[in-house]
Amino acid sequence: YGKQWYQRRVRAIDIGAVRDAVDTDGPIRVSSIHSVAESLILFLDSFPEPVIPYEHYPVCLEHCTHFANSKRTLRSIDSSHRNVFKYVCAFLREILAHSERNRSNAKFLSQVFGDVLLKPQLPEAGSVAKSTSKKRSLFVYQFLTNDYDE
Repeated sequence: YGKQWYQRRVRAIDIGAVRDAVDTDGPIRVSSIHSVAESLILFLDSFPEPVIPYEHYPVCLEHCTHFANSKRTLRSIDSSHRNVFKYVCAFLREILAHSERNRSNAKFLSQVFGDVLLKPQLPEAGSVAKSTSKKRSLFVYQFLTNDYDE
């Protein structure tokens, strides 16, 4: 994730501090929001199944440019996965609310988190991988730039 937002190296000690704070329900004391975001990416990437379940992956890609259909698709996902997706998007919108200070933008965040929240069940190669990565990003982007209420 070596894009502009992550140009500052996240210190391993910060990731450990985030993990410890979550485990103990204590305050998170880290040097930057980047550490919290990187910790979230690592956590989400460790799930055996992505936040958007594999069975919904193709339809999410199909609806990546139509917000009404994307919302309908999200409503069809079980509530535990849907709620995690909503909470991650809420966290990302909060980051965007402070974009002047942290230099984030919706396009970049959707690229980084799109590849973690939506994953193909089988590895993709070449131009297919590039095309579907863009579609994953577009799907997430819609939820970062539009109001979403169930």
